[in-house]
Amino acid sequence: MGFLYSIIGFLIAIGILVAVHEFGHYWVARKLGVKVLRFSVGFGKPLWKKVAGPDKTEYVIAAIPLGGYVKMLGENDPDNPVANEESHRAFDNQPIWKRSLIILAGPGINFLFAILLFSILGLQSVERIAPVFGESPVASAVGQAGIKSGDRLLAVDGRPVDYLAHQQLYIMNKVLQGNAIELDVLSGGSQRRVEVQTSNIPIYNINPRSMMYQLGIIPELPTLSSEIDDVVPESPAALAGMKAGDAVVAISGTPVNSWGDLANQISPNAGKELLIDIERSGQRLQLAITPMEKEFNGEKIGIIGVKPKPVEFLPEQIVLVDRSVWGAFTEAVDQTWQMSSVTLRMLGKMLTLQVSHKNVNGPITIANVAGKAIQVGLDYYLHILAVISISLGVMNLLPIPMLDGGHLLMNAIESVAGKRAAENFFAVGQRFGVAILLCFMGLAFYNDIFKLLN
Repeated sequence: MGFLYSIIGFLIAIGILVAVHEFGHYWVARKLGVKVLRFSVGFGKPLWKKVAGPDKTEYVIAAIPLGGYVKMLGENDPDNPVANEESHRAFDNQPIWKRSLIILAGPGINFLFAILLFSILGLQSVERIAPVFGESPVASAVGQAGIKSGDRLLAVDGRPVDYLAHQQLYIMNKVLQGNAIELDVLSGGSQRRVEVQTSNIPIYNINPRSMMYQLGIIPELPTLSSEIDDVVPESPAALAGMKAGDAVVAISGTPVNSWGDLANQISPNAGKELLIDIERSGQRLQLAITPMEKEFNGEKIGIIGVKPKPVEFLPEQIVLVDRSVWGAFTEAVDQTWQMSSVTLRMLGKMLTLQVSHKNVNGPITIANVAGKAIQVGLDYYLHILAVISISLGVMNLLPIPMLDGGHLLMNAIESVAGKRAAENFFAVGQRFGVAILLCFMGLAFYNDIFKLLN
């Protein structure tokens, strides 16, 4: 069933996002008087086709759902010569500003679509983790800044904070730039401003969640007991006979009072046999377990394959986020901008080998995420749609031939040179663009397959 959900979630997501992107090109072209010959969602053999409108535009849904296109009159198409009476409606005969607006409309509507989805989601009243610090590691940037457990975060660089992860994308942008951030903190009844350095945060395997942990921005969470809620099949714990409901009381003679104690003793001992004392149905047993090694946030840690028993948050550890229509819209615009900036900076850091190529995801990963999202609920699925829409918009604006950004680059060259690039130059650029995209897709598929195998 998981595979089926992935296929359905992927097809719906790609279908919607491609249709939205191509509609941007189509709508602006029509508004600017350019004749549209075909609007296609997908490539290859048409599964459905309809001819409509005064221009006899073909509307097509094709067999290969990995993209789409809008075909306009002209566009260096020798198979569809432009009649003299329609030359003014050909795309190639339009001034640079019109052609540029038509090209920009595709990525532009991707960003607008993300803002719309984020705005809809932002209108809902949701519970979030309160902006209160838990125990930060002493060596972390927050710990070194003197922030203590129980301190309340009010703002980041003057940007108000509603919940602890509110400014996560803004902070990640700062980390990628290596810039310090200023935190307004309420501590012991008095407000103070502290500077937190970010330049020492390792960014090679960075992601928003690990970045917050590395900085030391850790929430005040309920204390998890050492009781086991679930055991992963075929894990070291399962092979040793550990069961759900067991409570870990000691590891190699050291008492365990919480899940934190358990994790702290297991993490540094990958590959080393540990004697773990458990309590089961009033009886005390001892199991010999060797933690397996796993990479987490760029570090090798030991795990035994157990999950904690969930506990409820205390009322003071939760805040209700309830925005007005205007508040939801402005938050959506900021979220879209910050996410676009992070995406662009991550791509730049990958080109300079400062960030791992493993951050590039392909259709298999997208399908997997979409499948899980569609099972979790509509809200999560809409959030994933917005995130992918932003990625699609950013990627299409890259100055690579074959992409919208490549066509904009050609327009910029034309505006400076005063004439269009020669057809041979354009053809070479197209082939170069295809080569880059094939390499990029190859990397994406490699990462997808590597994740599946590991």
